[in-house]
Amino acid sequence: MLREKVEHDSLHVSVDANRLKAHVDQESPLTFGADGASGYSLRRAHAHNLAGMAQDVIWLLRGREGDQRSELDVEWVARDECHEPGAGRLDPRTGAWSVQLDARVAGRLDEARLRAALAATLGCDGLERDPLDVVACPDDAALDAARARLQRIAVPPDRSPPLHACLAHHGAGDVLMLSLNHAAVDGFGALQVLQAIARAYAGDPATGALDFLATRDLPVRPASSPTWLPVRRYKRAVERLRDLRDRPAPLAAEDPGDEPGSGVHQLALSAQETARVVGADRGRDNTNVLLAALHLAIGDWNRRHGVGGRRIGVLVHADLRPAGWRDPPIGNFTVTARMSPSRAERADAATALATITELVSRNKRTRTGIALIAALERANLLALWTKQSIVVLQPLTANHVVDTTVLCNLGRLDQAPSFGPAGDAQELWFSTPARAPLSLCLGAVTVGGRLHLTFRYPHRVLGPDAARRFADCYLTHLRRVAQARP
Repeated sequence: MLREKVEHDSLHVSVDANRLKAHVDQESPLTFGADGASGYSLRRAHAHNLAGMAQDVIWLLRGREGDQRSELDVEWVARDECHEPGAGRLDPRTGAWSVQLDARVAGRLDEARLRAALAATLGCDGLERDPLDVVACPDDAALDAARARLQRIAVPPDRSPPLHACLAHHGAGDVLMLSLNHAAVDGFGALQVLQAIARAYAGDPATGALDFLATRDLPVRPASSPTWLPVRRYKRAVERLRDLRDRPAPLAAEDPGDEPGSGVHQLALSAQETARVVGADRGRDNTNVLLAALHLAIGDWNRRHGVGGRRIGVLVHADLRPAGWRDPPIGNFTVTARMSPSRAERADAATALATITELVSRNKRTRTGIALIAALERANLLALWTKQSIVVLQPLTANHVVDTTVLCNLGRLDQAPSFGPAGDAQELWFSTPARAPLSLCLGAVTVGGRLHLTFRYPHRVLGPDAARRFADCYLTHLRRVAQARP
């Protein structure tokens, strides 16, 4: 969305897919200071909405609906800004909005065989663009650089299939790296893509092309309000008021750089430590332990950097795919739920784990994240000017409802993806994007009996050494939580 920085007769341009829309607002929601700086004003936003409503009424009475508006069908043209093979459009502020997924095998992946597997699973036959880049990485530094290049390249949402792939030949075992558009595929869907590629590489004759455009109704609905007891409803209302009053604490910056985009730091636990983490969560998928440790680590990190004890909110991805679904579609079927315990509720490891366990259980009972789907369905009943007003007023929240960080846990894989002659995946690393002011994403998956943690951080918040220090801080708190019992 683009808005002309004037108070009256402001040109407003928005882009939706390949539709370019433009109109002129008699009153702009922007206010201007003496230094020329602009910002959204609640008073001017009200004036903007009222003027827009009056203008729409006049057009309707005159029978000239849409007379002042323009809509064009436009074409997107990709531009190679990175001078890399297969480079696409970039987001200069935050980097590509992508899911990152890496799989390392013990052996060597054959390039021709891998290309054939990609063609079989992604339907790439006949495409002019080679779906696979191949690089030689003599050391870990070269591997990190190859991953950074891949994740820096945006995958347009209209590209089919919506991903880039890179094969990195490395002395410790080859690595297949994927970058998938997050609007088209969530972390769980990305894992489905990797597993399909592995089966095709191993020679599974049943492997067919994936359909990224397949849709299916979700057999889920939010819990009905009568299931809420009055006490629980009161407690939830108090928590919401607290969250709106206290701004979320961003992750304190350390050694930030000017480079856009994000970096990745990887950390794997031993089989013994992984067993302790899973055991602390009573044999579940260890999300509660990961969450409690993340809250404690952010609080500890921020205290060391002189950041006050403001609210810490962690968004948790939840997969809506029912367990009984046959051949679930590849798309994005996740919702997020906020975990934001108070400082007293995260005073120590045992208290934090008990609090998080209760919050997660409550969200499962009330299906908090699923309520977003119902809200979006009901939004169709609102008038267009009402939905436009919500977008205009969004900056006025001063990011009160935006959380500190994101956690996505793919859980424990019973069987690692097998690439046939190249062997099973020995390591699996994955992360989802986290856009500012969300400053960190923690991706987790357990494969081969070992928990793999990926810390995805923006360069403008953390440097590589600072990301390693934060990961060490997190590991310290994870061990403490694993020793606690809720």
